Parts: sequence; C-alpha cells; structure tokens
Amino acid sequence: MKSINKRHITLMAFFLLLGCQGEQKSVKISYQVYGKLIEIMQQNQLQARVNLNDLQLGKNSYGLGAMEGLQGEILITQGEVITSVANPDSILVQNSNAFGAALLVTTEVEDWQEVEMNETVDLKSLESVIEDQAETSNLNANDVIPFKIEANPKILNWHIINASLAEEQNHQAYKESGRTGVLESQKVEIIGFYSKNHQGVFTHHGSFLHLHFITADGSLMGHVDDLQIDGNWKIYLPKAAQP
Repeated sequence: MKSINKRHITLMAFFLLLGCQGEQKSVKISYQVYGKLIEIMQQNQLQARVNLNDLQLGKNSYGLGAMEGLQGEILITQGEVITSVANPDSILVQNSNAFGAALLVTTEVEDWQEVEMNETVDLKSLESVIEDQAETSNLNANDVIPFKIEANPKILNWHIINASLAEEQNHQAYKESGRTGVLESQKVEIIGFYSKNHQGVFTHHGSFLHLHFITADGSLMGHVDDLQIDGNWKIYLPKAAQP
C-alpha cells in the first residue's frame, strides 16, 4: 500500500509540474484591427473604420493607426489617445478621441516585462531582437506581439501623413504632403506591433513592424520610418499574469 501511495504522489507531482510548465509556455495576446493598409493604399479607402469614442479604453490600452481621411497619426498609450496633425506651417499634437480611424490596431497589456538592451539595432534587426526576446519571454513569435521601447535613438526618421494636402491620390503623395523629419539622440517612447502575418493589414509588405513614437516632452508624435538605436535602451514585452 505504501508503494502505491508513493507512486500516486509521484505521478501527481509529475502532472502538476507538466501543468505548470504548460501554463508558462505562452502569454495570451488580445488585439483588435480596424481597416487594412492594402485597402488604403490600393483602393484609396480612407473612411473611418472605427470611432475612437466608441472604444472602451482603459489604463492597459495601447494602439496606433491613422486618422480618418489620413489627416494625421494616432497613438494610444495607457488608454490616452494622442493625435498628430501636420498643418502647412505647424504640427498639432493633442489628446482627443473625437474622431474616426481609417486604420487602427489596439491591444490590452496588463503588465510589461522590462528587458535592458545594449546593442545596435535598426528596424530590420529589431525584428530579430523581438523574436529572440519572445522565445525567452513565453511569447509566440507567430502571434501579434505589442511592445514598447524607451531609448535615445541615434537617428529616427519619421513622418506625419496628411492626405488632405496631397495633389495626387496615392499613398506616397499622402505621405509627402504631410511632414517628415529626423530626430537625433532625443529621448522617445515607441509603441509598436510585431507580426509575421499582417503584412498589408497593419504592417507594410516586407516588414513585420509598425511603430509610432512620442518625444519625452510630448511635443512631437509620428510614424517611425527608420531608426538606429545604440548604447543602452529598454524594450518592454507583455508579461504573463501571475497564477
């Protein structure tokens, strides 16, 4: 009888261990996508796909996208909606959800795990960094992965779209009619989404990333076209909930 009890206890411990390991295998990521880049770029569908004031945004809400009519950029961080509009002689950054979005991807992240980095990356190598970190952070690299970056990029190329000022109806004209610029060694927060399966949806073809940035003083927000980060910086990935 004693040997049977011991065997039962051993089996129970084994299956409990397997269960715990199974729970730690992946972090469940929830996300919503409104609109598609391919429809915007190829079919000129610039209408609102969702009204921001219809969304239930809380302190764990994050997202990015483009305003209805491609009149500017959208960033959502900790439930705060930030818009950036490029006027001919100024850039208006403000907090408002009283508009629609032609493209928007959102997520809910209850907690972030911080990873200290000390390596040089550009947009392409950042994809590899996220894949590597996903493996050690219980994330599935085949799923959508939201992330944050805190850094002082050596170079950050950006744009703010504005279709209303374009002379032609195509995406390149919409981009060029807005504003572009370069930040050098300026502190920023970046909200981004990584996905291998959403090219033409919320990432451009040839890229697994879509990133928006905001400067530390909140004076400038826009779409990240390219960047180079070196030295010390931080990346944040979704953290598994504690059992």
